[in-house]
Amino acid sequence: MLLTDVALMEHRITLVGALGGLLAHAGRRLEPWYLAGVTGHAFRLTLDLVISPSAPHELNFHEVFPLWERLGVWFKRVAARPRDPGYADVRAEVIERVVQAVQRGRPAIVYDLLGCEEYGLVVGVEGDRWACLTPGAPTEPQWMEVASWPPADHAAFTRAEVIALLDLTPDFDRRAAEVASLRFAVDHFWAPASRDMWLQHGRQAYQFWRTTLAATGMPLHGPEPGRGHSYNLAVLHAARSDAAAYLADLAGRYPEADALQRAVGAYRRVADALAEASALAPYPGAPLAERRAEVAACLDRALAAETEGIEAIERALRALR
Repeated sequence: MLLTDVALMEHRITLVGALGGLLAHAGRRLEPWYLAGVTGHAFRLTLDLVISPSAPHELNFHEVFPLWERLGVWFKRVAARPRDPGYADVRAEVIERVVQAVQRGRPAIVYDLLGCEEYGLVVGVEGDRWACLTPGAPTEPQWMEVASWPPADHAAFTRAEVIALLDLTPDFDRRAAEVASLRFAVDHFWAPASRDMWLQHGRQAYQFWRTTLAATGMPLHGPEPGRGHSYNLAVLHAARSDAAAYLADLAGRYPEADALQRAVGAYRRVADALAEASALAPYPGAPLAERRAEVAACLDRALAAETEGIEAIERALRALR
């Protein structure tokens, strides 16, 4: 079976792109910048201690799904990493849920299809093969042998994961969803590190990142450190560009929350600083070692501007109660 009317929404945050494609197929088509904003992904920053390319995918879905569900949609996620106990059984369940989703006429969000190290959509099932949409092929399905998924050489960071759509309402309460996204932006910015300190979020992630780069006498982690730093810069720039566009939309519709206009200006400055940082160390980040102090200075400016933006959002939330 092959679903022929599905396209991966092109977005640098590939989970947003996969979600957008799934929702559009279900009849809820949203602009990419709006979807990123209302689901909170435009306001996220999560880094691991080695600032790896997989850091943006290290999400707490107990935080993610409540915002997604504000759109009037409900999901089931099943996932396990190769080293987890019972991994084989979970992987088998993931495969079965993908098959069930497609048989019901719905694509399924799956991680690391065709070894892409990103989120994509499974839109077809034929025996032991899946038809996949990935960031490299967002509209033309590519077939993959399920036996080779997820790739064994990705075991350090990959997982068997499916996110399947369970139900969808005819409409959703936009104001409630938008206020919840602003509340998330504030909470995420001030969030503490994970219990084991492996993951840093929001303001602490900015500070950790800036300190890592500014310590010029210390080597950067790994054989290709520029790859992780440049990847995270590109993702964060896309996110904050969407945040600025989303906040501008809300400012136009909620004039009583005049602080939103200040938040728009602040997030545009964040995006500008991150654009400069990305230009200094474009993916895969080969020039980073020589430009790390300059990139750190860009992150300083981005953090200062985002702090102003968050403070403005906090004031806006009081007006939107």
